[in-house]
Amino acid sequence: MKAGSVRFLFGMVLIHMMWIQSPAHAQDFFPSLSQKSDEVQIPKEPGWKDPSYRGWELLGIPGLIATYYDLDLDGTLDYQVIRKIIRKGSSEKMTIQDAIQSARIDNLTVYISNPVIYFTSKYPLFYCMGMDFRRNCRHIWIDVTEDGLNGNETLYTLSKPQIQVR
Repeated sequence: MKAGSVRFLFGMVLIHMMWIQSPAHAQDFFPSLSQKSDEVQIPKEPGWKDPSYRGWELLGIPGLIATYYDLDLDGTLDYQVIRKIIRKGSSEKMTIQDAIQSARIDNLTVYISNPVIYFTSKYPLFYCMGMDFRRNCRHIWIDVTEDGLNGNETLYTLSKPQIQVR
């Protein structure tokens, strides 16, 4: 093949890749991912006394705590809610009863760890359904006002511009 032919072939491939759109069909290979987010309902958070509760952890993003649930009790996590940390306290300076009372007065949720007590927003900022083994969510909704499930939650995606979240 001559150098001119190779350049022509390379140019045609480049033009095809840059200007001719071809659809991506990765979801066809993973049927569980093809369910649309607008078809999934956000469940009410069961709470820590529910059998589906699986624990909580501080996220790698500073200022956020995730609570995990296994709603269908099949041994895999499938639901999480994420709250913003409002303030922290020391468990050495505050009893558990004092922390709970303080959270009630300020309308917050309390997460107790030793030596830190975390006070978070009462209602989640994010609701996530359909988690994989790395705890990544398939369907994410954001509740910017953090006022509980009342219909103002919006689908959260990085593919379209969103209002700023603080």
